[in-house]
Amino acid sequence: MDFLNTTRDDPVLHFDSELIHSANAWLLQAHKEVLQAVRSEQYAIAREKLGQLLHTLQDFYSHSNWVELGHRHIHPHLLRPGREIKSIAGADIQTCSSCSYWTCEGNLLESLVTKGLLTTGYYGTRPEKPKGKCSHGGKFDDSRHRDPHGGINKDSSSLFFSPHHYLHNEAAALAQEATTDFLKFLQREIGKKQFMRLLDISPATGLSFVVDTTGSMGEEINAAKSQARKIIDSRRGSLHEPDFYLLVPFNDPDYGPILKTSDPEKFWEFLDTIHPLGGKDEPEMCLSALELALQNSPPYSEIFVFTDASAKDAHLKNSVEALIQEQKCKVTFLITEDPSRSRVKRETLAPDRFNLYVDLAHSSGGQIIFTNNENIRQVAKIIGESSISSVTLFYHQKGATFSLEDSHRRTRRQAAKREVHPFWIDSLVDKVVMTLQGAIRDFTIQDPAGSTQNSTVSHGPLAEIQSIGSIYRLSLFSPVHPGEWTLMLRSKGNYSVHIQGQSTLDFLHYFAVQMDGRHPGLLKMDSSPIEGVPVYLVVTATGLSPPESGSVQLEAVNLAGKTGSLGKIRLQRDANRTDLFVAELPPSLPAKGGFTIILQGVDSEGRKVERAAPQVATVAGSLLELSRDTPVFPGRPVSIAWKLTNPGSLKQYGLQASSAPQLPLNVSSSRLQLGLNQTATGQIALHVPSAADPGSVITVTLQARPLHPVEDPTFAHIHLLVMPSPPVRNLSRPFCNASWAHGSCGPPQLPCHTGHWTATLHIWDKAGVRSVQAEGGAVVPHQADGPAESVSYTSDCCSREATLVVTNRLGEKYRCRVEAPPAVPGKVVGSTSGGTAAAAVIAPWWRVLVPFLVACLAL
Repeated sequence: MDFLNTTRDDPVLHFDSELIHSANAWLLQAHKEVLQAVRSEQYAIAREKLGQLLHTLQDFYSHSNWVELGHRHIHPHLLRPGREIKSIAGADIQTCSSCSYWTCEGNLLESLVTKGLLTTGYYGTRPEKPKGKCSHGGKFDDSRHRDPHGGINKDSSSLFFSPHHYLHNEAAALAQEATTDFLKFLQREIGKKQFMRLLDISPATGLSFVVDTTGSMGEEINAAKSQARKIIDSRRGSLHEPDFYLLVPFNDPDYGPILKTSDPEKFWEFLDTIHPLGGKDEPEMCLSALELALQNSPPYSEIFVFTDASAKDAHLKNSVEALIQEQKCKVTFLITEDPSRSRVKRETLAPDRFNLYVDLAHSSGGQIIFTNNENIRQVAKIIGESSISSVTLFYHQKGATFSLEDSHRRTRRQAAKREVHPFWIDSLVDKVVMTLQGAIRDFTIQDPAGSTQNSTVSHGPLAEIQSIGSIYRLSLFSPVHPGEWTLMLRSKGNYSVHIQGQSTLDFLHYFAVQMDGRHPGLLKMDSSPIEGVPVYLVVTATGLSPPESGSVQLEAVNLAGKTGSLGKIRLQRDANRTDLFVAELPPSLPAKGGFTIILQGVDSEGRKVERAAPQVATVAGSLLELSRDTPVFPGRPVSIAWKLTNPGSLKQYGLQASSAPQLPLNVSSSRLQLGLNQTATGQIALHVPSAADPGSVITVTLQARPLHPVEDPTFAHIHLLVMPSPPVRNLSRPFCNASWAHGSCGPPQLPCHTGHWTATLHIWDKAGVRSVQAEGGAVVPHQADGPAESVSYTSDCCSREATLVVTNRLGEKYRCRVEAPPAVPGKVVGSTSGGTAAAAVIAPWWRVLVPFLVACLAL
């Protein structure tokens, strides 16, 4: 909220500029959006909006004079439907005196305390601070240099950032009390289970199936049904019960519809209706279905794809990869290859047609399993094992293709080669499972003590080994001996090794950039690191015991590229949290190839501990951002702002937008050119269908593809929650009141440009005013005036009336009309010798209040 372009300078979102009425209206609307998102089970959207709401709520206590008025309890009417915040200082009331020091004591005028009037500080220049009003203050606020100097914010205990730093603890305590009070109220509204999901306390996430439904997929569909039934029955009521079940069928040329539910029985009933349909040709719409699943799955979900065909829509690979990184979902492919199947002749198909799936599985931290019709049911058991949270201990892939057919061909014509793979199992890992597949002839595993077991021994001293076609599954016996293990194998072609285990120690991460402003710090990026931009890695460790217990000490991160380490960076622990770490990434990360983040440390006995992030991180060549600042309603137009920044050399871009569900979209610029560090902005326009269901989500994706030089595209996504249409307002309908008009346009024979008039307009709108613009002209500044907002409009006498278009914070527009006062008989407008307009010579007696209510005509 303090960093993003659409939120950092909006005074309403920070209770600045005395816009107390509008800020409270925004809080009430945000509360409605949180409730709608929760009731629609869109918890990620609800969580983001809740974070914004709490930020604004807490800012009230640090940015207003509530504490200085002597209050020791939270405001009783703030964020309470049906209640109004009264006693707000009007525009004509001065609130502060000047302060010459970093610490400002007694700079709030005594009259505010006497009358109990609320005020908040002005920040920066949007809007300009009126005479006599308080500033926010602090070293980053330019308005503090305008009289009255100083400020009143209590954001921190530092005098350089907060002139009222000596009241920080009191303000923080009230902000915390208000937060707790609202969260308790919200819990009562939505229920404890939904509240746990909203705060992401529930350990489970989502389980998603993407299933090919063509005629040859009968066994795969039955296997998916069998495993889904077992998962539902085994996890019902447990901590590992999925929050969501999701199913996306596909074939050619169709995919969907999507089923998403938290009711396991409803999911089972729908899954049981899926049957193989006609059509046995290659390829299929696999990536379209997978993209739909990613757009609707909660973060960190597990997605399983069942198919026996390659992708017809391979052009979606980059978009799917971007979604995988954004959602941090694992994608596992179960590919059935059986020469007896009745698809097209296999000799006509490219042997590398599944390489796309191999790349996606690897980049997501999932697996790709090749099997056949005979073994599909046994292989499908992997779903039940993998969907419980696990950590990857080792991954190796030899060759791009290691499908069944490729393995058989290579086995016939190649000699076996011996290869050795050491891997480390630390003291915090248990229930280790090894999956080997491909052209592997035999293998041996060895533990740190030197004990060994050969692949021919199904139940030996170290593991239970199961052979399923060309797949080996090894379950190491518990407790697992910590230390360096060794896998020795002989292969006759391509293969893969995937080793995972369960552990309480893991980590989450995101990338951030350094930002200045009223609260300097690290801004979380929604994208990958940007080439040439200084980037920080922020790590949150989970399952980490307190340092004094001596369990694990985290020390560094290793950035592992395809050809070796790209650098080892020391971690810096946060001073206030033992689980939060920061590392500054090297500026020379490659734009191609990607890298894996490996967290490194030692246990209580000094033995190494490592955890690898499941998803492969990539470096983007451009920064693309999407934002939306008003709610979305059925039957109304929507405008999404985009911003594209090029941190590198000259590039030409092509922009393309899409949405799910598919809607007509219009991008303001489809092609543009940007030089070094140049930025372009624009809009994406769409119209929400009148039949759109409240609670549904529209996902808009914008792609910026460098055309010259040709590079991988950059993607940005935004999820729009459709809200119920606002009720038709009667008595509470917005209205305008032109309260003052002064100036004179004089006799008609004088040149019209020599005279000027000004009208002051008051606007009452319960939703709050976002902008005021002269129809066909420029934006007109507006400012708070108690419960209303005021606008001063000035024009020369060539135009004696004007229509102002007001847009409120719900996106509603209406018109307010203003006009020049009548000419005063016998008075003329003077001019300077240079011919520029001077102030009109007006006798004081004519300056009268000219009130008139103007009907608010809906556009």
